[in-house]
Amino acid sequence: MAKNILVVTGSARKEGNSMSLAYAFVKGARASENAVHRFDAANKKILPARDFENAWRKGKPSMVDDDFNAVAPYIQVSDVLVFVTPIYFGGMAASVKLFIDKLYAYLVEQRKRDLNFSKAYLIAVCESEDMTMFKGAEFTFKRVVDCFNIPEFEVLLVPGVKNIGDINKGTALNDAFELGKRVK
Repeated sequence: MAKNILVVTGSARKEGNSMSLAYAFVKGARASENAVHRFDAANKKILPARDFENAWRKGKPSMVDDDFNAVAPYIQVSDVLVFVTPIYFGGMAASVKLFIDKLYAYLVEQRKRDLNFSKAYLIAVCESEDMTMFKGAEFTFKRVVDCFNIPEFEVLLVPGVKNIGDINKGTALNDAFELGKRVK
């Protein structure tokens, strides 16, 4: 059965390595007849989370009217959540982290909607060959998985990519495509 997939990207470089992986994942997911919405967080206005005590007071998850509220309808119908991000200083891109912080509105007692993700994916690239550079992003991702009780999750971590086009070396693009294609 087709799934509704939300892909949250964190790179502002449209031809960058993580965006190339996002495009490959989306292409694979669509090949399996899934519905995909891509939210390019780096190009959106997402303000820091605050005042979760008043979340939903205006009928929206965020008291601050920004692009998170605009993507909320897609969040609420998605079966699958995907984060695609470059790694900076051992963590996710700030735009993706801001998005994740705002998801807390779906955990507060007064929430108007529950989220029912059945799968989650983390796809990340890093300039360094050192796999420990992914630990911060993996920890944050695992917290999202745990907090929302997401039963299935996978990660695709690609070290050693810095310059545009580095992702074309090796199997990462095909791996991302196949990961997307397996979503059913």
